[in-house]
Amino acid sequence: MAKRQYDNGEIISDLCTHVGVCWQMLPQVFLPSERPWVRPEFATTAELINMIEKCPSGALKYEWKAQ
Repeated sequence: MAKRQYDNGEIISDLCTHVGVCWQMLPQVFLPSERPWVRPEFATTAELINMIEKCPSGALKYEWKAQ
């Protein structure tokens, strides 16, 4: 299975395991009933990093893109 990543232009994050913290914190980004269901462009990089760091399963990760 191909690894899916999400990109907001500055950071790249990996697929999550659906614990639910993400769409509670950033409902404008995580829309489980829509496709694509992750839209990182609707949050700031700081908001995304803050939410990713609070993921209780550690499933969400990010990396800085090369400039």
